Amino acid sequence: MDMNQLTSTFLDACLYGLKLSNIYNSVYLRAFQKAVTEERKGVIEAAMGGGGKGTISYNTVESIYNKWLKNVDEELEAELKSEHFTSLLSRYTRLLLEQRSIFRKAGYPVDYLDRLFDWYVRSHLVFSLIPKESHLAPYDVVYRKGKARLLHYRAFGQEAPTAKKQPLLIIYAPINTFHILDLNPRRSVVRDLLTSDGLDIYLLDWGYPDWNDNHLSLEDYLGYVNDAVIVVKDQTKENKISILGYCWGGIFALIHAALNPEEVRNLVLMAVPIDFSKDDTILARWSKVIDVDAMMDEFGHMDGQALDLGFLMRNPPRYGFDKYLKLFQKTYDSEFVDTFIDVERWLYDTPPIPGVLHRQIINDCYKNNLLVSGGMEIAKDGKKQKVNLKKISVPVLSIIAEKDDLVSPASSAAINDYISSQDKSVLNNPGGHVALCISSNAHRKLWPEVAKWLLSR
Repeated sequence: MDMNQLTSTFLDACLYGLKLSNIYNSVYLRAFQKAVTEERKGVIEAAMGGGGKGTISYNTVESIYNKWLKNVDEELEAELKSEHFTSLLSRYTRLLLEQRSIFRKAGYPVDYLDRLFDWYVRSHLVFSLIPKESHLAPYDVVYRKGKARLLHYRAFGQEAPTAKKQPLLIIYAPINTFHILDLNPRRSVVRDLLTSDGLDIYLLDWGYPDWNDNHLSLEDYLGYVNDAVIVVKDQTKENKISILGYCWGGIFALIHAALNPEEVRNLVLMAVPIDFSKDDTILARWSKVIDVDAMMDEFGHMDGQALDLGFLMRNPPRYGFDKYLKLFQKTYDSEFVDTFIDVERWLYDTPPIPGVLHRQIINDCYKNNLLVSGGMEIAKDGKKQKVNLKKISVPVLSIIAEKDDLVSPASSAAINDYISSQDKSVLNNPGGHVALCISSNAHRKLWPEVAKWLLSR
């Protein structure tokens, strides 16, 4: 082992880590100073009042806290997208990769230690230890390949649908697990669609990839989609089926529809990043500057814990402790508490993403925007085929979260500029990316509208 190189890399990594930490701390301090300034009159009155005791009321403290949090939101949104921050982050991650590479080449069992760390973290996540399957709507597994499964949901109270219904295949993203679409009996997209009395629901579950699946590519995942479509068509005796894709699952759905337009009846795109030149979220900015090739060469996959950390670092106060403060404030609301626990259990049960797939999505989509430029190539039937979104002419419904901080609404809405469809609809929902699945407004208004749209076509 080259100790000089290791020492230099370690010290540089520490330096860049401190620089990144300093940016966060500076944001917190500026946000606090601004909040106190905004609340100065109330603070002074509170400190001078109360018979000279100098006490500050709980309402004043709460007001300062809320102003601070709002200021942090605004400051981080700008700072974490800046060229200064992203260049530091890119260099920092590169140094960490170099460090790991030095240890690996010296013969240290870094892969084994990674697996041990993942096991340790998962075994100590309280929420993840609660069984998930008990909350799910009833289904049958009608297809398996590798870790992937095709689930066919049963109509409630029936072993099978009694009347012919329109088949709908839901393609979930390879990030986290599909359980967010069927969180619990009160917050379930699957149940909303099942009760529409006209839809036959299938869902493609990617399972839990591990180190043995690092080789899986975009073509492999599209192969699963193709197999699922064949199974659904065979079971329902339909020549065409409707497809709903969520986030990266929508990218799979789009590519399948472009390559196989004759198989698709309707296409629903739920918070799908499409034109990546318009995706201006923090994670999109980071994805465009980090060396994904070096990362996948070193790790072989995108680790689930690293994804969790990336989501958290977009706004540590908001996602790290404020939500738990809100939980303690609403412990009297049993439905809120149950849903909170269900979301936390889903949020921190993050499977790894196979390295080849992750590399393709980041490079082809986020960095080079090939999905809309027509430059994306997919191997099909032994030859490369260009993905041409103009070949999509079926009815398309775009579901957009107005406050989505994972996929910019403008990126999703851009689909209508690239397809040939005459029937193009948009449904906007207040709230963020995950709120599409769990908010009361979505279950009350959005999903009945989606079902109505599908059944009318």
